[in-house]
Amino acid sequence: QSTLQLFSKSALESDGARLFTHAVFEEFQEEYKCSTNTLTSRGFSESNNMELNTVKDALRNRNFIVQYNPGTLESSCTCKLFKRRGVPCRHILWIYLGNGLEKIPESSFAKRWTKDALRDIKSNHKGCVGVGDVDIIDKKQIEMTKLWSEVHETMGVLIGREKEHVEDLCKLIKEFREKLLPSVPPMTKHQELEELFGCATNNEITILPPKISKNKGSGKRMLSNKAKVVACASKPKRMCNNCKQMAHHDKRNCPNPFVERPPQNVDDEEEEEEEEEEEEEEENEDDELDD
Repeated sequence: QSTLQLFSKSALESDGARLFTHAVFEEFQEEYKCSTNTLTSRGFSESNNMELNTVKDALRNRNFIVQYNPGTLESSCTCKLFKRRGVPCRHILWIYLGNGLEKIPESSFAKRWTKDALRDIKSNHKGCVGVGDVDIIDKKQIEMTKLWSEVHETMGVLIGREKEHVEDLCKLIKEFREKLLPSVPPMTKHQELEELFGCATNNEITILPPKISKNKGSGKRMLSNKAKVVACASKPKRMCNNCKQMAHHDKRNCPNPFVERPPQNVDDEEEEEEEEEEEEEEENEDDELDD
């Protein structure tokens, strides 16, 4: 483990190094440095046994109000750093230094950031279930808590040791477990579920699956290419206006290129013109006779 480098010889900083983990101490140390270099007092007042200190932060160019109770050592700051991170801010540390405190009060740090966070873990025969006050649990749970602390410390010692030490510990644990197993009858799957949920299971099922409702389009599936060909072959053929063939397509989706009509001969065109002229002459003659 790397040693912590202290910024000063202050007892308050040394207490932070003893209390916090390495990662959290770096953040605490940064706040401590700023508390000794960038803060000045801008006002002081008292109200209901509370000291109200107005502290100016030169880095942020803002004033912050720190409430401090000399009797209970409780404090709060308008910067809200402690509520967000669980670490005392530079403004609160500046008040502690001014009042000559050598230790950080318990109300000014979160338990989860300390090195001793795992020592007050509640435990039962299943393992860890939470963190809290050890005084409210029975003697057996206290012994289980001590056991877990020993396990954690032993695992920390085994890091970097020889493989034989780890094998010896595993062997001891297995031998001790084999001594306990005959006295404890094996649990069935049903009993394990009851113990997990903390209640007896009911064999009578009162909740049934919902009825299946069919909406428009339900039950259909996309056809494969082969199925599409079979379905198309069963349909009657029709005349295509493009290729002039009986098939299963029309002019719009005809696979053949566009077929143009063959051009008419010049003689046919002249005959049609002559027929039209004769028809016109006959009509004119009919009109004259009528007149």
